[in-house]
Order: sequence, then C-alpha cells, then structure tokens
Amino acid sequence: MKRIIVSLSIIAAVAAIVVGATTAFFSDTETSSGNTISAGVVDIVVNDQNPWQKTFTEELKDMKPCDTRYIEFTVRNLEYSNPIELWKHIEIVEQRDGVITEPECTEGGGTWNQANGTCTENYKPRNNIASYILYDMYVCEWDGTSGCNTDNNGAPVGDDWDPIITENQYVRLDNVGCCWIYLGQLDPDKQLKVVQSYHLSSWPDAPEPEVGNWAQGDELTFNIELYAEQVSGPGPDLPTMVTLDNKDSQTWEPIADDYSATLTFNPSGSTFNYSLTGKVKQANTDYCLIYYADPWPGDGPSHTSGKLIDTVHSDSSGAVHKTNNVDIGMDLPGSDDENAAVGAKIWLVPCDDYNQSEYKLTAWNPDEYLFEMRLIKYDDTDN
Repeated sequence: MKRIIVSLSIIAAVAAIVVGATTAFFSDTETSSGNTISAGVVDIVVNDQNPWQKTFTEELKDMKPCDTRYIEFTVRNLEYSNPIELWKHIEIVEQRDGVITEPECTEGGGTWNQANGTCTENYKPRNNIASYILYDMYVCEWDGTSGCNTDNNGAPVGDDWDPIITENQYVRLDNVGCCWIYLGQLDPDKQLKVVQSYHLSSWPDAPEPEVGNWAQGDELTFNIELYAEQVSGPGPDLPTMVTLDNKDSQTWEPIADDYSATLTFNPSGSTFNYSLTGKVKQANTDYCLIYYADPWPGDGPSHTSGKLIDTVHSDSSGAVHKTNNVDIGMDLPGSDDENAAVGAKIWLVPCDDYNQSEYKLTAWNPDEYLFEMRLIKYDDTDN
C-alpha cells in the first residue's frame, strides 16, 4: 500500500509539471506612462475686454422721434479656444419716466405746476418706450484690418455684412427682450463685428402713427449678454414658460387686472406639449391659442406662416385650463415671419376672430385678447 501511495504521488507531481509546462507563453510588456486629460477651452473677448465692461449710454442718450442710433462691438474668439457658436440676448431691466416735462404732463392728463416745475393731479405715467424703439442688427466676420465698414453714423456699408434683423422687419425692442438671437459660428482667432441700431419710431399699422410727447425724458435700462458655446453644444437654455396678458391697445403696456394666463411648454420635441391656465374676458367661449406671424393679419409677409396651436373653452367664470400634446408640424417661429430671427408671438383670441384654416385674424378686438409678454422658440424635431 505504501508503494502505491508513493507511486501516485510521483504521478501527480509529474502531471503538475507537465500541465505547468503546457501553460507557459512567450510574452512582452509595454507601458504608456504619464497620460493627461485636458479640458478644452471656450473663451471670447469683446472690444478687447475680458470681461466685457463697455456701456453704450453715451451713444444712446438724447434720442428723439425718427432718430436712429448705432452701437458696435467686436467679438474675438481667442486663438487657443475651440470653434464656437454665438448668441446675443437683451434684458430690459427697467423703464421709467425720467424727466417729466410740461408737454408730457399735459399729454398724460396731468396739470403742470409752473412754480415748482412738477406735474400734479391726474397725471398717468406711461413707461413703455421699448414698444416704440425699432431694432435691427447686422454681423460681419472681420479680418482685423479691412472690410466691415460703417458710415459716419455707424450704419453698415457694403455687401460683407450679413443681416440678422433688418429695419424693414419692424422688430421692436420689447419683442427682442429675453430672446437668444443666433449670430453665427466663429473659429479660433477670428473676429465678428456686430452693429445694432435703435430707432425711436412708430411702425406700419401701429396704434399710434408717431411717438408723442408721452416719451419725452423717458429712460430705459437694458443689458446686453453674449453666450458662446462649443459647436457640438445644445445652445442656451430656452424659456419653457410665457405669460399671456391683456394689454392697452394704444400703449401695449400690460393691464393690471385678473385677465391673464400662463403657458408652460417644451422648447423642443416631436409634439408641442403644453399646459395653459388662466382667465379670459369672455365666459363660455371657444378661444384659439395661436402663433401670430407678423405682419397683420398674422400669417406672415408671404401669407405662408402662422398656426392654430389648439382651442380651449372658457367656463362660466372665464377660467381656461387645458393640457395637451399637439403636432403643429413646424418650428416656432416659422421662416415667413418678420420676427423670424427673434421668436414667435403667442396669442389667445376668441375663435370667432380667427380663420382656423388660413391661420389669420379676421377681426381686431384686442381688448378681448391675451398677448405674449415675451417671444418664444420651439424646435419641432420631426420637421
């Protein structure tokens, strides 16, 4: 038995040696050492300032009806930066009376006190000068030496300027507020000149044919913000909520009352998913939630735009509430719209005033409407 055990032990040892021998391989090892991940850079300078500190108060002071003022700045993508896409945004911070004059006091229904230079009694201030400032913008990629010329007033001259918003679109400054406007793509170490004009003026079909004394001495404070993002990025965050309010049809100021609505929505998708809650003037009435493409009657310059988004019925108290997903089959705004570069107007109007198949208004009863407080954008991902 002892011999059998010893023999088995020898056999097992030899087998282990054989198995070990059969699992040996030729080999070589190489090592890459010291690897580093570095994040890319997106960095712009404006008018050779980083951060941007320039203000344009001096260029825009003492404006009068029919005046047009131009401001210009140059954006440079730094040489070590990535290619970028660039957007611009205007934020209206405040509108105020400023200096009140005797003509403004009288037009506002007040009484001018000559002794102390004040306006008394029933004066009604009107602080909506942004509604009567027309806005346009042009861009030009500049090599730093020649081209991208402007005249003595600062207006663009030549064919190398690309229009973003033109004067004959009659885009108002209050329409531009809170909207991201795409300026274009800029490679590293390249520059983009941007010229904007501000024109104190009325516009065709405006409720007032000219800017009156109510605007004397008025002041408006606004910020200009630029946003640069890597080319593969999604762009700036778009708003997902807009207030619809009734407005004075002469001044376009919102009226402080109970009639308004809140529209929440998705800024992109295959369907326009929204929720609408508010109150309208007409009870037990069908209302149309519409995209109004300027100019009148809301179907765009070539009459190919505008859209009925949905209908909603007001209850016995005038309350409206609806949540729905609608395939509208287009982006907002459409290309056939004077505000195409900025955004879409969204209105809530009685359906009796709207042609639902031709997407245009057939009557004008603004006291019954709710108007957007800012323009919106929607990307139809199936379109």
